[in-house]
Parts: sequence; structure tokens; C-alpha cells
Amino acid sequence: MEVDHFYIFIKYPKETGDILVQFGLVESSSNVHPGQGTANRRFFFHNSMLELLYVANPEELNAEKIKATGLYDQ
Repeated sequence: MEVDHFYIFIKYPKETGDILVQFGLVESSSNVHPGQGTANRRFFFHNSMLELLYVANPEELNAEKIKATGLYDQ
């Protein structure tokens, strides 16, 4: 089994990501996940990625098609 990335749900994306940058991690581009209600900040390593995932749009995250994923509960 190979794990390509880890994700952590966070409440404070700016502050949390900035702490990792201050620690010395190099940040890559961020993404918004349209229709899913989330966005991220990403930090890549040699063979994996750390994804800081946060709520960008609560209404989208609470939509029926997304509820089945359990994202809102995380």
C-alpha cells in the first residue's frame, strides 16, 4: 500500500498554514473544490502531500450530494 497524501481538517487556514511556512515547509498552490464546499492549502514532500482542508462554503458542504461523503461531520 502506498499513501500519497494526508489531509487534516482545520478551522483557521491562514494561521495554520502560516505556522507550517514559518516552520520551513514549502507551500504549493491551493485549490478550491467547487460544489464540495472546501478549499485547501498544500505542502508537498518527496513522495507525499499534506493537505490542510477547510470549509470555504458551508452551504455547498451541507448539500445533499456532499452529506453522503461525511465531510461536514469531520
